[in-house]
Amino acid sequence: MDLAGVTYSLVNLGIREDQGAEISSRIRVINKFNLLCISYSIPYIILSISLKYYLSASVFFVGLFFYIISLECNKRTHFTTAKFLILFATNFSVFSLSFFYGFESGFHLYYFTSPLIVFSLFSFNELKKILFGFFIYLSSIAILIYFNQNGMLENNSMSKSMLTLLYSINIFLALSFCILLVAYFSEFNNRINLELSSINKELEFKNDLLKAEITERKLTEIKLNTLLKDKEILLSETHHRVKNNLAVVSGMLDLQALMYDDPKILHILDDSRGRIKTMSLIHESLYKYDNLSHIEFGRYLATLTEEIKKAHCDPSCAVELQLNLEEIYINVTKAIPCGLLVNEVVTNCFKHAFIKGHEGKIYIELKKYGNSCSMIIRDNGKGIDPDSSLNPRSLGITLIDAFARQLKGHHQFSNDHGTTLKLTFDIL
Repeated sequence: MDLAGVTYSLVNLGIREDQGAEISSRIRVINKFNLLCISYSIPYIILSISLKYYLSASVFFVGLFFYIISLECNKRTHFTTAKFLILFATNFSVFSLSFFYGFESGFHLYYFTSPLIVFSLFSFNELKKILFGFFIYLSSIAILIYFNQNGMLENNSMSKSMLTLLYSINIFLALSFCILLVAYFSEFNNRINLELSSINKELEFKNDLLKAEITERKLTEIKLNTLLKDKEILLSETHHRVKNNLAVVSGMLDLQALMYDDPKILHILDDSRGRIKTMSLIHESLYKYDNLSHIEFGRYLATLTEEIKKAHCDPSCAVELQLNLEEIYINVTKAIPCGLLVNEVVTNCFKHAFIKGHEGKIYIELKKYGNSCSMIIRDNGKGIDPDSSLNPRSLGITLIDAFARQLKGHHQFSNDHGTTLKLTFDIL
């Protein structure tokens, strides 16, 4: 592998595809910084050994060791450890060399690059880490200044001319080091800005698509709402017309009843009017209470039973209605047969359950159990008479059985201190 390939591999140590643009760019900066420090340390080590300054050579060698370890930490994705190893290595090297050779050697000049080092390693939202990095460098500078003012940094092992030469070299290297750091930091910012610009353009494009989709959906919603309102108006008008048509049929039966004196015929016509009224109330409830597909059945039963009472209650007996009705919504296909069933049972209660001149009670209970509905109709009348309309061969029983089958429900009569009907069926 050539030098360029090796350098590229070292610069990209620790970078993964799932990392964000800023993290990947900052890892590259850290790797470049380590490589830069390694490239600066090796010539210093060679120069120090050639001049027999073994102390400075050992200091540079320790720093070199930590830079290599920092690269390995980046490779293993221990990024925070890698950053603090850089802080330690740079501060240790500059502080030790300045302490051993004094300010006249110029090694302290590398501290001027410390802000660039800190801001290259940490993002601006890592405030605590930035402050910690500055604290390390500033405290070291303060200690060196204190030692220098007290004459503790005087170097007696190096000649004046060598110190001057070393100072000149350090000025040049510190300045070049600073320029390279600025270049890396600038490259990092440019890369981030380019990637952010690309992301922003993509977000703007997606935002435009989203706005167009939202506009389209709003137009579609407006159209659907308009169609829904038209449908509701049409259904409401349909239920209203059906209710009026049923009223016309009921009126025709009233006219037909005026033409006969036969009690049996009048009884048949009266029962038919009651059934028509039951269906008419269903359609009236649907358009009256703004729900065109489901009816609140408890409220409907309260209205229906009052209508039956007005039509069939004998003035000579006072029959009391006791209602225990939960709020249950039932669709039209279930409500009509259930309403007709209730009409048959309650009408028969008023007609046949109570002796003239006696008081009576009719109790109706409606409860919901999950997806099932339970209804109980009970009176305290004289009970089922084998010769009444509730015997198995009567039209009333036949209709009740038919309506229960239409509901796909189960019903049962009992005759204990009156007549009781229990009906259960699924609401859905």
